[in-house]
Formats: sequence, C-alpha cells, structure tokens
Amino acid sequence: MEIKIDKEDFLKGLYRVQSVVEKKVTMPILLNVLLETHETGISITATDLEIGVKGFYPAEIIKAGKSTLSAKKLYEVIKELPEKNISLRLKDNQWMEIKCGKSVFNILGLSAENFPTMPVYDEGDFSPVDVEVLREMIEKTIFAVSTDESRYNLTGVFWVKVEGDQSFRMVATDGYRISMIDRPLKVEIKDLEKGLLLPKKGLAELNKLLNEGGESVLLKITNNNLIIKKDSVMLIMRLLDAEFPDYRQVIPNKTRRHIRLKRNQILESLHRVSILSSEKTRGVKFLFTPDLLELSTYNPELGEAKEDLSIDYQGEEFFAGFNSRFILEVLTLFSSEDVVMDLDDEKSPALLRPTNDEKHICVVMPMRV
Repeated sequence: MEIKIDKEDFLKGLYRVQSVVEKKVTMPILLNVLLETHETGISITATDLEIGVKGFYPAEIIKAGKSTLSAKKLYEVIKELPEKNISLRLKDNQWMEIKCGKSVFNILGLSAENFPTMPVYDEGDFSPVDVEVLREMIEKTIFAVSTDESRYNLTGVFWVKVEGDQSFRMVATDGYRISMIDRPLKVEIKDLEKGLLLPKKGLAELNKLLNEGGESVLLKITNNNLIIKKDSVMLIMRLLDAEFPDYRQVIPNKTRRHIRLKRNQILESLHRVSILSSEKTRGVKFLFTPDLLELSTYNPELGEAKEDLSIDYQGEEFFAGFNSRFILEVLTLFSSEDVVMDLDDEKSPALLRPTNDEKHICVVMPMRV
C-alpha cells in the first residue's frame, strides 16, 4: 500500500472517527482505523461493533492495499505535520511510513484482515430524509436519554410514526424527564410503524454528520441496523433490542394549574438560585402565588438563595420541587419568548412547552426539597 493524500482531507476523515473508537476495549484492533485504497482515493473506517463510520477521501494511489493504525496517534501525527502533501507507505510487518516535508514517522499497525467487517447491504430502497428536521428532532430529545446502562431500554431515542398522522415522533426519557417532539417528515421506512430504538452514541454521530449541512440524508433499515448515507460518508448503527416504555402514561392529559413564564427571566433566575443547591440533587423549590414565583434553595453546607419573578398565574398558592438542571436544559431548548408550565400539585410531574410550538413538550418529575 502506498498513497499520497492532502493533509486537510486526511485530517477531516480521521477527526470524524475519533469519537467512534472506544477508549477501553478488549480487542486492540478496535482502537485502530482501517485505511483501504480504492480507484480514486482511500476509505477510512472505524467501529466499536455497535456503530461504524466509513468515509471516502480523494488520494493518489501508487500501490493498492490496506492496513490499520491507531486512530488517536495517527490523528495526532497528521494534525502536527507541517505541509499539505502527505505520503504513506506500508512496509514489512505492518509498519507504516508517513512522510511530510522533512518529517518522517514510522507507526506500527495491525493487519487489516483482523478488522471487523461492516454489515452487508444492497444499494436499493434508501429513503431520503430532510436534514434540518431530523437534526432538530435529535437535538430536542437526545439530552433526555438515560446514561444508566442497567436501564437498557432507556439508553436510546424512540422513533415512531404517529398514528393517523403524517408526522413522526422522537421521544426520550431517563425516568426523571421526558422530551417528545412530533414533526412532519417524508420517510419511507416500514419499521417506523412499530418504532425503532436508536442508540444515543449513534445519534450523536448522526447529528455531527447532519451539522455538516446539505438538504437530505439517505436512510435504510437492514438486519437490525440503521444505515445512513450522506455525501461520501456512511454511518451504521445497531438498533437497541429492547422495548421502550409506554411514555404516554406519564404525560399529563389534564392539569389544574396553568402558569405562563418569561423564558429568559426564569432561565437567569434559576441559574442564580441553583448555584447554592446541592451538587447531587440540584433541588430548587418553586413557590407559586398569584402573579409571582419564588425560587429558593437551602444548602446546610453552603447557605440559601431566594429570588422572585413575575408570572402569569391566578390560582391558589402551592409549591413544588424540581431538579434545576432538568428545568434549565428544557428551557434552553425552547426558542419562544414565553413558556407554559402545567401541573396539578407538588407530587405531580410538570409539563413544559414553548408557546410557539405545540408539537414539542417536555415533562419533568418533581422531587422533595
């Protein structure tokens, strides 16, 4: 194997796969990227066996071949090279010689024969999906995915077709909050009728791909894998084999108390008051009275904080406790000037929604403060 490649193209491909490569693995080759020559360039592939990314980049092929090298070290080397033109030559015993100007590196790789193969699929039946809509749906749900691996069925985002509608829904929950968004989307994937559970890490990689721009991305389901193609990059993620809980039972249908708040005002106040809250619980007390909300926190190790702000509420006085981080994350996602908060009492979940988007709602569970 011997190639010449532009530094910028090579660096872009290596950067793209860094977050896919696992830092702690039982198979050393999963720390590597697969470099493989093609007619007009090379492909760079990385996988953790659950997610795989493969990109194609133009290069001058002097001698065909393939090898694997440390993803991290190769990226660090290429990043520091002084010139644009880089030469790579595979030598005996999997040593790769890298030349750029007066710089010469020799890096020991592993045989490409031991690198895991990507899932096989045919090129037909891909469905184009709007990039902006898909990106918005991911960004407004992925934050609520559980990080607790013991709750496997909550470690992904549930994507499903809305019954009797032309919309599709993404919903995520970690047991403490829920984020759900419906959007009209033209996508022809039959599996969405019953729903797909997409892994958080795979969605994070997909979101990076979508952030690179473009109008549409191609999607397909095969052998329990979601395959995404965009320009010269292919992303494959294995779907989570678990049943997502019935989130609809938790979302309040009717509530007795309806509060309207200024988004920026409560964001700023909650940021300040939560500074003294417990690092573990982030608990803040919300005391609602007519036209007024009092936010307060008490920490026996640090002190207490209190702040009042005007709200649109005419009901009886009551209070509720919430994890301030959960409320702040939700409010940051909203773009409207006003936010509506619906709830019954201190023991009931709060339903939050922006006034400019009835198709995006978030639910936050209460806590004792």
